[in-house]
Amino acid sequence: MRRLCLLTLLVPLLAPAVARAGVGAEISGIVDRSAFGGSGTGIAVYDQTAHRSLYRLHPRNELKPASNMKLTTAATVLADIGAGSRLTTRVYATGTLSGGTLTGSLWLVGGGDPSLSVGSFRRRAFDGVGGRVADLAAGVRTAGIRHVTGRVWGDETLFDTRRTGPYWKPSYWRDCPPISALSVNEDLVSFFQPYSYHQPALRAADALRASLRSHGVTVGHDSRTAALPAGATLVASERSPLVGRLVKIMDRRSDNYFAEVLNKGLAVAVGATGTMAHGRHEARRYLTSIGVGLRGARLYDGSGLSPADRLSPRQLVRLLRRVLGQPYADTFRHSLPVAGVNGTLAERMRTGPAHGNAQAKTGTLDDASNLSGYVTSANGHRIVFSIMINRRRLNITAAQALQDRIVQALAGSRP
Repeated sequence: MRRLCLLTLLVPLLAPAVARAGVGAEISGIVDRSAFGGSGTGIAVYDQTAHRSLYRLHPRNELKPASNMKLTTAATVLADIGAGSRLTTRVYATGTLSGGTLTGSLWLVGGGDPSLSVGSFRRRAFDGVGGRVADLAAGVRTAGIRHVTGRVWGDETLFDTRRTGPYWKPSYWRDCPPISALSVNEDLVSFFQPYSYHQPALRAADALRASLRSHGVTVGHDSRTAALPAGATLVASERSPLVGRLVKIMDRRSDNYFAEVLNKGLAVAVGATGTMAHGRHEARRYLTSIGVGLRGARLYDGSGLSPADRLSPRQLVRLLRRVLGQPYADTFRHSLPVAGVNGTLAERMRTGPAHGNAQAKTGTLDDASNLSGYVTSANGHRIVFSIMINRRRLNITAAQALQDRIVQALAGSRP
């Protein structure tokens, strides 16, 4: 009888451990049956509802985050620049205006809006959302200008002119066009061709000149680039979509150009020079301030293209957890691709309990495949996870299949 009473008392105490072992054991089995059980795989899973860890495998290993680095950029941008803010591109005039003729020049000054574009590109790339070159041209005409004797100058001096990130491979120009505070259509030839002109400010000035022509404003000379001189007069401005929307485009498309432009914008937002290093310094400062320990982490760029970047699953889970307590939490979470529905997860987890449920950021390089985000379990618990797989010769399809199986298991679990 005493043994029965003792057992009765112990069962409630053992139940949480059994529950933890259940989902943890399932994930462990999934990993054991894969080819990814070594130190190049790091996994951390945390039950945010019950405030307990559900599974860990090499959680402190510093691995290449690839585009999971965009999570650090998104959080800092939403905090420092603000989800409800907008980035402004401006047109100034120098000279004198008389009878519709500007005896002087126009100056297109970049404000770090990565979405500035023309209609056809904007519809295909950004679902019709973005800063509009045509609005700037219309603003010039509304100001009474019909002819410009000089030229259109492009000014990208808000940022430095370093176009790439530390340790980027030469081939990465296909993955991220030249970084600039002033560009149109991300400086790409077209939506269908990932080739850049490699002269973002000049091509932006050309785009405005072409749009001016279609609005009945002629320009006497070809476009050039230079810094805006003192004494110029503002004649038109165009605001970007809300920064929260820009972050959503960045995360859902995993857009490296958006990430790097917004990262340099972070530096400007806190009063520093618009460089990649200053943006990363601010990201590290901010994340540390909200309780994300970054000891051992290496943040070289905003997109995750740098092969020298390092983050651990534990750090990414900590970031995802700490963000939930911030004012921008909903904007951050809803910026992430949804399993089987949109963005870089549109073709993954198209059925099962994770479909339409998991919200997570993908991250892919030749030697890295990562997935970090949120999923709701079958009993309504919010689960935070990070699954990072690094290998020299990585079977990305197999790595993604493992990630999907783990997330499906979490979505179907009752921790």
